[in-house]
Amino acid sequence: MTNINRLYTIIILCISQTIIAKGQTNIGVDAGITFNRLHFKLQNNNLALASRQGYIININVDHELTRRISVEASPGIIQKNYTIKSENNIYQNIDNTYLNIPISIKFVVKSINRLNISGSAGGYYAYWTKSKIGGIAPNVFETTSNPQGEELVKVEDINETHVFTKQDHRNEIGWVAKIGINYKILSNLSCSIKGQYYRSLTDQQKQIDYQAPRYNETLAATIGVVYSLK
Repeated sequence: MTNINRLYTIIILCISQTIIAKGQTNIGVDAGITFNRLHFKLQNNNLALASRQGYIININVDHELTRRISVEASPGIIQKNYTIKSENNIYQNIDNTYLNIPISIKFVVKSINRLNISGSAGGYYAYWTKSKIGGIAPNVFETTSNPQGEELVKVEDINETHVFTKQDHRNEIGWVAKIGINYKILSNLSCSIKGQYYRSLTDQQKQIDYQAPRYNETLAATIGVVYSLK
């Protein structure tokens, strides 16, 4: 069984077990934007890391254990992007896409008429499915000279898909925290706004003696709808 098939199996099991359990079950979908920061100590002082925007799409299934507490599974897709840039405007935009399964305990901390405010915390498993690299890079095979006779290296656009190697650690595990506002439109239909925080506990690359570890830290903001089954 491949890693993708294992991931799909975990998603199906999480959703089915949540729905089978007694109590009210809510199913929804949300989408929004992400801002990812890669924690990585660069060896070259002329380079800098910057956050980069991406997207997130989740299917949310939560089951109430009590009136205030529920368990929530949110399988979906999340991007964890970043930029590496130098002082002379050479840069690379790295767009990383993951299949993502957060499972958390949600607490409804306040309720005002149709408005609920909630917070949740838990863990997640993510599988790194795709990585694209774009930007501007020097072409050392093409050079020109300025009027003073100094040699100049030309730059060119790059747009390529990263080919994964054994060094890439494609399985990521971490913790997640969320805060949400839910407004009931109808008796069984609500809309939601959420802020989400993901922090990886595993390195993006497999351990090598001379390489500093890389950890993703991701903020997300989403809007969505929720339907109550019973």
